[in-house]
Amino acid sequence: MNLGQYLKDLEEIVNIDSGSEDLTGCLQMAAYFANRFEEAGFDVRISREPGKHPHVEARSFTRKSDEIDILFMGHMDTVFPKGTVQQRPFCIENGKARGPGAADMKSGVLLAFYLAKEIKEKALPLNLCIAFNSDEEIGSADSVDWLKELGAKAKYCFNFEPGRDTGAFVKERKGVYDYHVTFQGIPAHAGVAPEKGASAVIEMARWVWALTNLDAPLQGTTLNPGIVKGGSASNVVAEHAEMLIDLRYTQDSELKRIERAFDEMVAYPRVTGVKVSWERKEGFPPMMPSSRTEGMIELMKEAAAALGQVPPTFASTGGGSDANNLGGLPVSVMDGCGPVGGGYHSNKEYLVLSSIEQRFQLILKTITAIAGR
Repeated sequence: MNLGQYLKDLEEIVNIDSGSEDLTGCLQMAAYFANRFEEAGFDVRISREPGKHPHVEARSFTRKSDEIDILFMGHMDTVFPKGTVQQRPFCIENGKARGPGAADMKSGVLLAFYLAKEIKEKALPLNLCIAFNSDEEIGSADSVDWLKELGAKAKYCFNFEPGRDTGAFVKERKGVYDYHVTFQGIPAHAGVAPEKGASAVIEMARWVWALTNLDAPLQGTTLNPGIVKGGSASNVVAEHAEMLIDLRYTQDSELKRIERAFDEMVAYPRVTGVKVSWERKEGFPPMMPSSRTEGMIELMKEAAAALGQVPPTFASTGGGSDANNLGGLPVSVMDGCGPVGGGYHSNKEYLVLSSIEQRFQLILKTITAIAGR
């Protein structure tokens, strides 16, 4: 690949503010990639629904079929607000590129474009589809159905989130959901008539303690009461409280176990008079490796050996990505396919320049092997 041109392109897109809430910037990113794919001869569709996040779909199919052999995924949005680029634009220092989204994940979507262009130029006998969204950092509400639709038709998916700082790819991600729990008590004067009240805060405290007993780390299940709040004054028995719980899990049976426990605690509150309700909010199912994933890993190891690269490693993580949205589908998913980086979602974010060509060569060699099958 032409690394010099890649870095010029990367500078251009990193210097576009495209925080998830900045629809203008997200549209600018979508237009950039739509134009690049069209120039490269792909069939391109860009969504521009008013008030929603844009996404780009590019295709290069070598046979008449809806089946997708290779699906590339990535997101064009970042977590950084408009104006961040002016404060700290793209720069290169000490073998690293920096700037908002340099690693997470503008380098990844750009690498996906370079790979797609190379696959098309080599005329590999594949149905290749590229899907870039711009709302991943806020839950992908505008794109999740589209991603699942594509994933259901695909054999292999490469998601271009950044590689781990160790250089590892990601073969497994935990499922993650947020739960909003509300507690409605009975207010009373804490000094004059506390017996007439029912404290929402005390019932919430019972839930906080119960969560520690619901944890099952050996099964990959953890719960975190990340936000808890309630009450109005120290001399008032709390009428209202609420909490936001983060759940991470790997098995559907664990998800069901947790939600059954929630239902039981709702049905039998410890504080008489308090009413409790819970709601599952945004989240993702787990991304678990399949038998085809193991075959994909072997192909990547063989590709690395043929290229003289250090054998790739494959990690499991508790963090979520759009790859989780394909959980439960027959598609084989490999995540963390973008260049290696670190310091994500902070002003210390960096991209390791030496990993760009290594990733390009390894993934291209792997896909060439898949095409040969």
